[in-house]
Amino acid sequence: METIRKTPLSLGVAAGLGLLLASTGAMAISTGTDLNLSAKARAGGMAGAAYTMPQEASAAVFGNPATLTQFKGINMNFGASYLGLKSIDIETSSTIAALGGGVSTSSKSDADNYIVPDFGLTLQVSPNLVLGTGLEVDAGLGADYRDDPISLLGTGLVTIPLNVELISFNANLAAAYQATEKLSIGGAVTIGFALAQLGTTGPTGGGAGLTALLGSDAPTDLDGPGPLPAIGANLGINDFGGTTSSVHDIGFSGSLGATYEVQEGVMLSAAYKTKHEYNFTNILYQDTSLNGPSGNGAGLGSGAFGPDYQDLSVAQPAEVIVGVAFDNVIAQGLLVEADVVWKNWSDAATYENAYDDQFLFLLGAQYETGDWSFRAGYSYAEDILRSDPDTTLDSLVGLGTLPVGDGGPFGNDIVKIAQATLLPVIWNHTITAGVGYAITDAVSIDAYAAYAFGEEETVDLPKIQDAAVAYVVPVTELQLEAQVDYEFMVGAGINIALP
Repeated sequence: METIRKTPLSLGVAAGLGLLLASTGAMAISTGTDLNLSAKARAGGMAGAAYTMPQEASAAVFGNPATLTQFKGINMNFGASYLGLKSIDIETSSTIAALGGGVSTSSKSDADNYIVPDFGLTLQVSPNLVLGTGLEVDAGLGADYRDDPISLLGTGLVTIPLNVELISFNANLAAAYQATEKLSIGGAVTIGFALAQLGTTGPTGGGAGLTALLGSDAPTDLDGPGPLPAIGANLGINDFGGTTSSVHDIGFSGSLGATYEVQEGVMLSAAYKTKHEYNFTNILYQDTSLNGPSGNGAGLGSGAFGPDYQDLSVAQPAEVIVGVAFDNVIAQGLLVEADVVWKNWSDAATYENAYDDQFLFLLGAQYETGDWSFRAGYSYAEDILRSDPDTTLDSLVGLGTLPVGDGGPFGNDIVKIAQATLLPVIWNHTITAGVGYAITDAVSIDAYAAYAFGEEETVDLPKIQDAAVAYVVPVTELQLEAQVDYEFMVGAGINIALP
Protein backbone atom coordinates (compact mmCIF):
# COMPACT_ATOMS: atom_id res chain seq x y z
CA MET A 1 0.00 0.00 0.00
CA GLU A 2 1.19 3.49 -0.84
CA THR A 3 -0.25 6.60 0.80
CA ILE A 4 -1.00 10.17 -0.25
CA ARG A 5 0.48 12.55 2.35
CA LYS A 6 0.72 16.35 2.82
CA THR A 7 -1.24 17.15 -0.33
CA PRO A 8 -1.86 20.90 -0.64
CA LEU A 9 -5.39 22.14 -0.91
CA SER A 10 -5.05 23.63 -4.37
CA LEU A 11 -3.19 20.65 -5.74
CA GLY A 12 -5.93 18.39 -4.42
CA VAL A 13 -8.18 19.82 -7.08
CA ALA A 14 -5.75 18.64 -9.75
CA ALA A 15 -6.04 15.14 -8.34
CA GLY A 16 -9.56 15.14 -9.72
CA LEU A 17 -8.15 15.10 -13.23
CA GLY A 18 -6.59 11.74 -12.55
CA LEU A 19 -9.97 10.43 -11.53
CA LEU A 20 -11.52 11.75 -14.70
CA LEU A 21 -8.94 9.94 -16.77
CA ALA A 22 -9.91 6.61 -15.25
CA SER A 23 -12.77 4.43 -14.15
CA THR A 24 -13.73 2.64 -10.98
CA GLY A 25 -15.91 0.24 -12.92
CA ALA A 26 -14.42 -1.87 -15.67
CA MET A 27 -16.22 -4.42 -17.81
CA ALA A 28 -13.65 -7.14 -17.34
CA ILE A 29 -12.65 -9.94 -14.97
CA SER A 30 -8.87 -10.18 -14.53
CA THR A 31 -8.12 -9.00 -18.07
CA GLY A 32 -7.60 -5.25 -17.88
CA THR A 33 -10.47 -3.59 -19.73
CA ASP A 34 -10.70 -6.59 -22.09
CA LEU A 35 -13.24 -9.36 -21.65
CA ASN A 36 -11.30 -11.84 -23.79
CA LEU A 37 -13.46 -15.03 -23.79
CA SER A 38 -14.74 -14.70 -20.21
CA ALA A 39 -18.33 -13.62 -21.08
CA LYS A 40 -19.46 -16.73 -22.99
CA ALA A 41 -21.83 -19.35 -21.66
CA ARG A 42 -19.38 -22.27 -21.94
CA ALA A 43 -15.96 -20.57 -21.98
CA GLY A 44 -17.03 -18.40 -19.04
CA GLY A 45 -17.41 -21.48 -16.88
CA MET A 46 -13.83 -22.46 -17.77
CA ALA A 47 -12.32 -19.03 -16.88
CA GLY A 48 -11.99 -18.12 -20.58
CA ALA A 49 -9.66 -21.07 -21.30
CA ALA A 50 -10.99 -21.68 -24.82
CA TYR A 51 -8.21 -20.80 -27.26
CA THR A 52 -7.23 -24.41 -28.00
CA MET A 53 -10.41 -26.55 -27.81
CA PRO A 54 -13.34 -24.09 -27.58
CA GLN A 55 -16.79 -25.50 -26.83
CA GLU A 56 -18.94 -22.89 -28.61
CA ALA A 57 -18.85 -21.17 -31.98
CA SER A 58 -18.27 -17.62 -30.72
CA ALA A 59 -15.20 -18.68 -28.72
CA ALA A 60 -13.64 -19.96 -31.96
CA VAL A 61 -14.63 -16.87 -33.96
CA PHE A 62 -13.21 -14.41 -31.39
CA GLY A 63 -10.40 -16.54 -29.94
CA ASN A 64 -8.05 -18.59 -32.10
CA PRO A 65 -9.65 -18.70 -35.58
CA ALA A 66 -7.84 -21.96 -36.46
CA THR A 67 -10.12 -23.76 -33.98
CA LEU A 68 -13.04 -23.27 -36.39
CA THR A 69 -12.12 -26.59 -38.04
CA GLN A 70 -13.28 -28.29 -34.84
CA PHE A 71 -16.85 -27.18 -35.64
CA LYS A 72 -18.17 -29.33 -38.47
CA GLY A 73 -21.59 -28.75 -40.01
CA ILE A 74 -23.50 -25.68 -38.78
CA ASN A 75 -23.05 -24.37 -35.23
CA MET A 76 -24.67 -21.39 -33.53
CA ASN A 77 -24.70 -19.98 -30.03
CA PHE A 78 -26.65 -17.13 -28.47
CA GLY A 79 -26.00 -15.84 -24.99
CA ALA A 80 -25.84 -12.92 -22.60
CA SER A 81 -24.02 -12.17 -19.37
CA TYR A 82 -24.73 -9.87 -16.46
CA LEU A 83 -21.68 -8.14 -14.98
CA GLY A 84 -21.96 -6.60 -11.53
CA LEU A 85 -19.51 -4.55 -9.47
CA LYS A 86 -20.05 -4.46 -5.72
CA SER A 87 -19.36 -1.40 -3.55
CA ILE A 88 -17.13 0.69 -5.81
CA ASP A 89 -16.02 3.57 -3.58
CA ILE A 90 -13.61 6.49 -3.63
CA GLU A 91 -12.77 7.70 -0.13
CA THR A 92 -10.88 10.88 0.75
CA SER A 93 -9.71 12.21 4.10
CA SER A 94 -7.62 15.26 4.99
CA THR A 95 -6.58 17.61 7.77
CA ILE A 96 -7.47 21.23 7.03
CA ALA A 97 -6.42 23.76 9.65
CA ALA A 98 -8.90 26.34 8.38
CA LEU A 99 -11.75 23.88 9.06
CA GLY A 100 -10.50 22.90 12.49
CA GLY A 101 -9.03 19.46 11.72
CA GLY A 102 -9.87 16.31 9.89
CA VAL A 103 -12.59 15.93 7.27
CA SER A 104 -13.52 12.92 5.15
CA THR A 105 -15.99 11.89 2.46
CA SER A 106 -16.97 8.83 0.42
CA SER A 107 -18.41 8.67 -3.09
CA LYS A 108 -19.93 5.70 -4.89
CA SER A 109 -20.13 5.12 -8.64
CA ASP A 110 -23.54 4.30 -10.14
CA ALA A 111 -21.95 2.52 -13.14
CA ASP A 112 -22.03 -0.94 -11.64
CA ASN A 113 -24.19 -3.15 -13.87
CA TYR A 114 -23.83 -4.18 -17.52
CA ILE A 115 -25.39 -6.67 -19.93
CA VAL A 116 -22.91 -8.33 -22.33
CA PRO A 117 -24.37 -10.08 -25.42
CA ASP A 118 -22.68 -12.88 -27.36
CA PHE A 119 -23.40 -14.51 -30.73
CA GLY A 120 -21.43 -16.89 -32.94
CA LEU A 121 -22.06 -18.87 -36.14
CA THR A 122 -19.85 -21.36 -37.99
CA LEU A 123 -20.52 -22.98 -41.37
CA GLN A 124 -18.54 -25.82 -42.94
CA VAL A 125 -18.35 -25.12 -46.69
CA SER A 126 -16.03 -27.99 -47.67
CA PRO A 127 -14.41 -30.95 -45.91
CA ASN A 128 -11.46 -28.77 -44.87
CA LEU A 129 -12.82 -25.20 -44.87
CA VAL A 130 -14.99 -23.61 -42.15
CA LEU A 131 -16.25 -20.01 -42.06
CA GLY A 132 -17.39 -18.14 -38.97
CA THR A 133 -18.94 -14.86 -37.89
CA GLY A 134 -20.18 -13.31 -34.67
CA LEU A 135 -20.89 -10.27 -32.54
CA GLU A 136 -19.70 -9.52 -29.01
CA VAL A 137 -18.76 -6.80 -26.54
CA ASP A 138 -15.00 -7.18 -26.29
CA ALA A 139 -14.04 -4.39 -23.88
CA GLY A 140 -15.35 -1.55 -21.78
CA LEU A 141 -15.16 0.58 -18.66
CA GLY A 142 -17.42 3.01 -16.86
CA ALA A 143 -17.80 5.32 -13.84
CA ASP A 144 -20.67 7.63 -12.96
CA TYR A 145 -20.40 10.07 -10.05
CA ARG A 146 -23.08 12.54 -11.15
CA ASP A 147 -25.33 11.74 -8.19
CA ASP A 148 -22.47 11.46 -5.70
CA PRO A 149 -19.58 13.67 -6.87
CA ILE A 150 -16.05 13.06 -5.69
CA SER A 151 -15.30 15.60 -2.94
CA LEU A 152 -11.54 15.94 -2.71
CA LEU A 153 -11.53 18.03 0.47
CA GLY A 154 -14.57 16.63 2.23
CA THR A 155 -17.67 18.61 3.28
CA GLY A 156 -18.47 19.35 -0.37
CA LEU A 157 -15.79 22.01 -0.81
CA VAL A 158 -14.40 20.69 -4.09
CA THR A 159 -16.75 18.42 -6.02
CA ILE A 160 -16.17 16.62 -9.33
CA PRO A 161 -19.16 14.91 -11.04
CA LEU A 162 -17.25 12.31 -13.03
CA ASN A 163 -18.84 10.53 -15.96
CA VAL A 164 -16.61 8.09 -17.85
CA GLU A 165 -17.61 5.27 -20.19
CA LEU A 166 -16.18 3.19 -23.03
CA ILE A 167 -18.02 0.30 -24.71
CA SER A 168 -16.47 -1.56 -27.66
CA PHE A 169 -18.48 -3.90 -29.92
CA ASN A 170 -16.75 -6.31 -32.29
CA ALA A 171 -18.05 -8.08 -35.40
CA ASN A 172 -15.78 -10.81 -36.78
CA LEU A 173 -15.51 -12.62 -40.10
CA ALA A 174 -13.24 -15.66 -39.76
CA ALA A 175 -12.09 -18.67 -41.76
CA ALA A 176 -10.04 -21.77 -41.01
CA TYR A 177 -8.51 -24.48 -43.20
CA GLN A 178 -7.43 -27.94 -42.11
CA ALA A 179 -4.13 -28.15 -43.97
CA THR A 180 -3.27 -31.67 -42.80
CA GLU A 181 -4.83 -34.28 -40.57
CA LYS A 182 -3.13 -32.62 -37.59
CA LEU A 183 -2.59 -28.97 -38.59
CA SER A 184 -5.23 -26.23 -38.94
CA ILE A 185 -4.65 -22.57 -39.74
CA GLY A 186 -7.06 -19.65 -39.60
CA GLY A 187 -7.55 -15.91 -39.71
CA ALA A 188 -10.16 -13.32 -38.77
CA VAL A 189 -10.96 -9.70 -39.58
CA THR A 190 -12.54 -7.56 -36.87
CA ILE A 191 -14.68 -4.47 -37.36
CA GLY A 192 -15.24 -2.60 -34.12
CA PHE A 193 -17.63 0.15 -33.08
CA ALA A 194 -17.08 2.03 -29.82
CA LEU A 195 -18.91 4.67 -27.81
CA ALA A 196 -16.98 6.80 -25.33
CA GLN A 197 -17.18 9.82 -23.05
CA LEU A 198 -14.65 11.19 -20.57
CA GLY A 199 -14.94 14.18 -18.25
CA THR A 200 -17.57 15.82 -16.06
CA THR A 201 -21.32 16.12 -16.44
CA GLY A 202 -22.66 19.04 -14.41
CA PRO A 203 -20.74 21.88 -12.76
CA THR A 204 -17.68 21.39 -10.58
CA GLY A 205 -17.68 23.23 -7.30
CA GLY A 206 -15.21 24.87 -4.91
CA GLY A 207 -12.27 25.56 -7.21
CA ALA A 208 -12.64 29.32 -7.44
CA GLY A 209 -13.10 29.74 -3.69
CA LEU A 210 -10.08 27.78 -2.51
CA THR A 211 -7.96 30.87 -1.83
CA ALA A 212 -10.41 31.99 0.84
CA LEU A 213 -9.10 29.12 2.96
CA LEU A 214 -5.48 30.09 2.31
CA GLY A 215 -5.67 33.81 2.98
CA SER A 216 -3.69 36.20 0.79
CA ASP A 217 -0.50 34.12 0.54
CA ALA A 218 -1.53 31.88 -2.36
CA PRO A 219 1.01 31.70 -5.23
CA THR A 220 0.15 32.85 -8.72
CA ASP A 221 1.52 29.66 -10.26
CA LEU A 222 3.13 26.38 -9.28
CA ASP A 223 6.18 26.32 -11.55
CA GLY A 224 8.56 26.00 -8.58
CA PRO A 225 9.17 27.01 -4.97
CA GLY A 226 9.92 30.55 -3.91
CA PRO A 227 8.11 33.77 -2.93
CA LEU A 228 5.45 34.81 -5.43
CA PRO A 229 3.03 37.77 -5.46
CA ALA A 230 -0.40 37.03 -4.06
CA ILE A 231 -3.43 36.97 -6.31
CA GLY A 232 -6.07 37.66 -3.67
CA ALA A 233 -9.21 35.60 -3.96
CA ASN A 234 -8.35 33.87 -7.24
CA LEU A 235 -6.07 30.84 -6.99
CA GLY A 236 -6.13 30.33 -10.74
CA ILE A 237 -8.10 27.05 -10.73
CA ASN A 238 -11.57 28.08 -11.82
CA ASP A 239 -14.75 26.07 -11.54
CA PHE A 240 -15.89 24.56 -14.81
CA GLY A 241 -18.99 22.83 -16.11
CA GLY A 242 -19.42 19.75 -18.26
CA THR A 243 -16.31 18.83 -20.24
CA THR A 244 -17.45 15.71 -22.12
CA SER A 245 -19.95 14.47 -24.65
CA SER A 246 -20.65 11.05 -26.11
CA VAL A 247 -18.53 10.32 -29.20
CA HIS A 248 -17.94 7.22 -31.30
CA ASP A 249 -15.52 5.69 -33.80
CA ILE A 250 -14.92 2.61 -35.94
CA GLY A 251 -11.74 0.53 -35.78
CA PHE A 252 -10.24 -2.50 -37.51
CA SER A 253 -7.97 -5.33 -36.43
CA GLY A 254 -7.19 -8.94 -37.28
CA SER A 255 -5.96 -12.25 -35.91
CA LEU A 256 -4.08 -15.34 -37.09
CA GLY A 257 -3.90 -18.74 -35.46
CA ALA A 258 -2.87 -22.36 -35.75
CA THR A 259 -3.61 -25.62 -33.93
CA TYR A 260 -1.67 -28.86 -34.01
CA GLU A 261 -2.86 -32.23 -32.73
CA VAL A 262 0.17 -33.91 -31.18
CA GLN A 263 -1.73 -37.16 -30.66
CA GLU A 264 -5.36 -38.11 -30.26
CA GLY A 265 -6.85 -35.87 -27.59
CA VAL A 266 -3.78 -33.63 -27.18
CA MET A 267 -3.88 -30.26 -28.94
CA LEU A 268 -1.42 -27.35 -29.06
CA SER A 269 -2.39 -23.84 -30.19
CA ALA A 270 -0.91 -20.43 -30.95
CA ALA A 271 -2.56 -17.18 -32.03
CA TYR A 272 -1.77 -13.51 -32.56
CA LYS A 273 -4.25 -10.63 -32.41
CA THR A 274 -3.35 -7.12 -33.59
CA LYS A 275 -4.22 -4.10 -31.50
CA HIS A 276 -7.61 -2.50 -32.12
CA GLU A 277 -7.53 1.31 -32.06
CA TYR A 278 -10.24 3.96 -31.87
CA ASN A 279 -9.78 7.70 -32.38
CA PHE A 280 -12.36 9.71 -30.47
CA THR A 281 -12.68 13.24 -31.84
CA ASN A 282 -13.60 16.18 -29.56
CA ILE A 283 -14.12 13.96 -26.54
CA LEU A 284 -12.80 16.37 -23.87
CA TYR A 285 -12.90 20.17 -23.41
CA GLN A 286 -10.05 22.18 -21.92
CA ASP A 287 -9.45 25.89 -21.39
CA THR A 288 -6.20 26.53 -19.56
CA SER A 289 -5.96 30.07 -20.89
CA LEU A 290 -8.54 31.18 -18.32
CA ASN A 291 -6.90 30.00 -15.12
CA GLY A 292 -5.53 33.30 -13.95
CA PRO A 293 -7.18 36.54 -12.80
CA SER A 294 -9.42 37.96 -15.53
CA GLY A 295 -8.20 35.22 -17.86
CA ASN A 296 -4.66 36.59 -18.04
CA GLY A 297 -3.02 33.18 -17.76
CA ALA A 298 -1.38 33.77 -14.36
CA GLY A 299 -2.67 30.48 -13.01
CA LEU A 300 -1.65 26.88 -13.52
CA GLY A 301 -1.63 26.83 -17.28
CA SER A 302 0.15 30.16 -17.68
CA GLY A 303 -1.90 30.78 -20.81
CA ALA A 304 -0.12 28.08 -22.80
CA PHE A 305 -3.31 26.64 -24.26
CA GLY A 306 -6.52 28.27 -25.34
CA PRO A 307 -10.11 26.99 -25.31
CA ASP A 308 -10.29 23.85 -27.41
CA TYR A 309 -11.62 20.33 -27.72
CA GLN A 310 -9.20 17.44 -27.48
CA ASP A 311 -9.05 14.08 -29.22
CA LEU A 312 -8.21 10.78 -27.56
CA SER A 313 -6.89 7.56 -29.10
CA VAL A 314 -7.62 4.32 -27.25
CA ALA A 315 -6.31 0.94 -28.40
CA GLN A 316 -7.15 -2.47 -27.02
CA PRO A 317 -3.77 -4.24 -26.96
CA ALA A 318 -2.19 -6.77 -29.27
CA GLU A 319 -2.09 -10.30 -27.86
CA VAL A 320 0.03 -13.43 -28.22
CA ILE A 321 -1.69 -16.61 -27.04
CA VAL A 322 -0.43 -20.17 -26.63
CA GLY A 323 -2.27 -23.13 -25.17
CA VAL A 324 -2.59 -26.85 -24.67
CA ALA A 325 -5.67 -29.03 -24.20
CA PHE A 326 -6.20 -32.65 -23.14
CA ASP A 327 -9.50 -34.25 -24.14
CA ASN A 328 -10.33 -37.74 -22.80
CA VAL A 329 -6.65 -38.20 -21.92
CA ILE A 330 -6.51 -37.64 -18.16
CA ALA A 331 -9.90 -39.29 -17.66
CA GLN A 332 -12.81 -40.34 -19.86
CA GLY A 333 -15.17 -37.41 -20.43
CA LEU A 334 -12.72 -34.87 -19.02
CA LEU A 335 -11.36 -31.90 -21.00
CA VAL A 336 -8.60 -29.81 -19.42
CA GLU A 337 -7.21 -26.70 -21.11
CA ALA A 338 -4.48 -24.24 -20.12
CA ASP A 339 -3.83 -21.00 -22.04
CA VAL A 340 -1.32 -18.19 -21.56
CA VAL A 341 -2.16 -14.73 -22.95
CA TRP A 342 0.42 -11.93 -23.27
CA LYS A 343 -1.16 -8.48 -23.61
CA ASN A 344 0.96 -5.69 -25.11
CA TRP A 345 -0.47 -2.76 -23.10
CA SER A 346 2.80 -0.82 -23.45
CA ASP A 347 2.07 -0.27 -27.17
CA ALA A 348 -1.67 0.45 -26.83
CA ALA A 349 -2.71 4.12 -27.09
CA THR A 350 -3.71 5.68 -23.74
CA TYR A 351 -3.18 2.45 -21.80
CA GLU A 352 0.54 2.60 -22.57
CA ASN A 353 0.84 5.68 -20.35
CA ALA A 354 -0.29 3.79 -17.26
CA TYR A 355 -0.02 0.02 -17.87
CA ASP A 356 2.75 -2.54 -18.11
CA ASP A 357 2.56 -5.56 -20.41
CA GLN A 358 0.68 -8.39 -18.77
CA PHE A 359 0.45 -12.17 -18.70
CA LEU A 360 -2.84 -13.99 -18.09
CA PHE A 361 -2.89 -17.64 -17.04
CA LEU A 362 -6.17 -19.43 -17.77
CA LEU A 363 -7.02 -22.92 -16.57
CA GLY A 364 -10.36 -24.59 -17.28
CA ALA A 365 -11.92 -28.04 -17.14
CA GLN A 366 -15.11 -29.66 -18.42
CA TYR A 367 -16.51 -33.04 -17.42
CA GLU A 368 -19.26 -34.64 -19.50
CA THR A 369 -21.51 -37.41 -18.20
CA GLY A 370 -24.69 -38.33 -20.02
CA ASP A 371 -26.58 -35.20 -21.03
CA TRP A 372 -24.79 -33.07 -18.44
CA SER A 373 -21.59 -31.02 -18.62
CA PHE A 374 -19.89 -29.53 -15.57
CA ARG A 375 -17.23 -26.83 -15.83
CA ALA A 376 -14.79 -25.05 -13.55
CA GLY A 377 -11.92 -22.63 -14.01
CA TYR A 378 -9.35 -20.31 -12.48
CA SER A 379 -7.50 -17.34 -13.95
CA TYR A 380 -4.56 -15.33 -12.69
CA ALA A 381 -3.66 -11.89 -14.06
CA GLU A 382 -0.32 -10.23 -13.45
CA ASP A 383 -0.25 -6.79 -11.87
CA ILE A 384 -0.76 -4.26 -14.61
CA LEU A 385 0.02 -0.80 -13.19
CA ARG A 386 3.29 0.89 -14.15
CA SER A 387 5.45 1.93 -11.20
CA ASP A 388 6.54 5.07 -13.08
CA PRO A 389 3.68 6.15 -15.36
CA ASP A 390 3.73 9.03 -17.84
CA THR A 391 2.57 12.55 -17.02
CA THR A 392 -0.64 12.37 -19.08
CA LEU A 393 -2.79 9.97 -21.07
CA ASP A 394 -2.40 10.00 -24.86
CA SER A 395 -2.10 13.66 -25.94
CA LEU A 396 -4.35 15.31 -23.36
CA VAL A 397 -3.12 18.72 -22.20
CA GLY A 398 -5.91 19.82 -19.89
CA LEU A 399 -9.33 19.36 -18.37
CA GLY A 400 -11.48 22.43 -17.90
CA THR A 401 -8.96 24.86 -16.41
CA LEU A 402 -6.54 22.20 -15.17
CA PRO A 403 -3.35 21.37 -17.15
CA VAL A 404 -1.56 18.02 -17.48
CA GLY A 405 1.52 16.88 -19.39
CA ASP A 406 5.26 17.34 -19.26
CA GLY A 407 4.96 21.06 -18.50
CA GLY A 408 2.55 20.59 -15.62
CA PRO A 409 3.59 21.11 -12.00
CA PHE A 410 2.55 17.68 -10.74
CA GLY A 411 4.79 15.33 -12.75
CA ASN A 412 3.14 11.94 -13.12
CA ASP A 413 1.28 12.06 -9.81
CA ILE A 414 -2.07 12.68 -11.49
CA VAL A 415 -1.71 9.59 -13.68
CA LYS A 416 -0.79 7.65 -10.52
CA ILE A 417 -4.14 8.70 -9.12
CA ALA A 418 -5.76 7.52 -12.34
CA GLN A 419 -4.06 4.16 -11.88
CA ALA A 420 -5.35 3.80 -8.34
CA THR A 421 -8.93 4.37 -9.42
CA LEU A 422 -8.83 1.65 -12.12
CA LEU A 423 -9.69 -0.92 -9.48
CA PRO A 424 -11.19 -3.86 -11.42
CA VAL A 425 -8.16 -4.10 -13.69
CA ILE A 426 -5.78 -4.81 -10.81
CA TRP A 427 -7.59 -7.96 -9.73
CA ASN A 428 -5.40 -11.03 -9.76
CA HIS A 429 -7.61 -14.02 -8.97
CA THR A 430 -10.90 -15.19 -10.52
CA ILE A 431 -12.75 -18.47 -10.01
CA THR A 432 -15.55 -19.77 -12.25
CA ALA A 433 -18.08 -22.60 -12.49
CA GLY A 434 -20.61 -23.67 -15.12
CA VAL A 435 -23.12 -26.32 -16.11
CA GLY A 436 -24.70 -27.47 -19.37
CA TYR A 437 -27.57 -29.75 -20.32
CA ALA A 438 -28.22 -31.31 -23.74
CA ILE A 439 -31.95 -31.01 -24.42
CA THR A 440 -31.53 -32.94 -27.69
CA ASP A 441 -28.58 -34.10 -29.75
CA ALA A 442 -28.61 -30.69 -31.46
CA VAL A 443 -29.66 -28.22 -28.74
CA SER A 444 -28.14 -27.55 -25.34
CA ILE A 445 -28.41 -24.86 -22.70
CA ASP A 446 -25.51 -23.61 -20.61
CA ALA A 447 -24.92 -21.26 -17.68
CA TYR A 448 -21.94 -20.05 -15.67
CA ALA A 449 -20.85 -17.78 -12.84
CA ALA A 450 -17.53 -16.01 -12.22
CA TYR A 451 -16.22 -14.29 -9.09
CA ALA A 452 -13.20 -11.95 -8.89
CA PHE A 453 -11.84 -11.20 -5.44
CA GLY A 454 -11.97 -7.59 -4.28
CA GLU A 455 -9.01 -5.24 -4.02
CA GLU A 456 -8.11 -1.80 -2.74
CA GLU A 457 -5.38 0.66 -3.71
CA THR A 458 -3.81 3.89 -2.50
CA VAL A 459 -0.93 5.81 -4.05
CA ASP A 460 2.16 7.80 -3.05
CA LEU A 461 2.37 11.29 -4.62
CA PRO A 462 5.86 12.74 -3.99
CA LYS A 463 5.51 15.68 -6.43
CA ILE A 464 2.34 16.91 -4.75
CA GLN A 465 3.84 16.32 -1.32
CA ASP A 466 6.96 18.35 -2.22
CA ALA A 467 4.79 21.19 -3.52
CA ALA A 468 2.84 21.22 -0.27
CA VAL A 469 6.01 21.62 1.75
CA ALA A 470 7.47 24.24 -0.62
CA TYR A 471 4.42 26.47 -0.50
CA VAL A 472 3.51 25.84 3.14
CA VAL A 473 -0.13 25.21 2.27
CA PRO A 474 -2.03 24.52 5.53
CA VAL A 475 -3.47 21.20 4.35
CA THR A 476 -1.87 17.88 5.21
CA GLU A 477 -2.60 14.16 5.08
CA LEU A 478 -4.99 14.23 2.15
CA GLN A 479 -5.54 10.57 1.35
CA LEU A 480 -7.45 8.93 -1.48
CA GLU A 481 -8.35 5.25 -1.45
CA ALA A 482 -10.24 3.35 -4.14
CA GLN A 483 -11.80 0.03 -3.19
CA VAL A 484 -14.26 -2.55 -4.45
CA ASP A 485 -15.57 -5.58 -2.59
CA TYR A 486 -15.74 -7.94 -5.55
CA GLU A 487 -16.81 -8.35 -9.17
CA PHE A 488 -19.07 -11.08 -10.44
CA MET A 489 -20.50 -12.25 -13.76
CA VAL A 490 -23.32 -14.67 -14.52
CA GLY A 491 -24.49 -15.73 -17.96
CA ALA A 492 -26.48 -18.25 -19.95
CA GLY A 493 -26.83 -19.31 -23.56
CA ILE A 494 -28.17 -21.74 -26.11
CA ASN A 495 -25.96 -23.82 -28.40
CA ILE A 496 -27.22 -25.40 -31.62
CA ALA A 497 -25.19 -27.94 -33.59
CA LEU A 498 -26.49 -29.28 -36.93
CA PRO A 499 -24.77 -31.80 -39.25
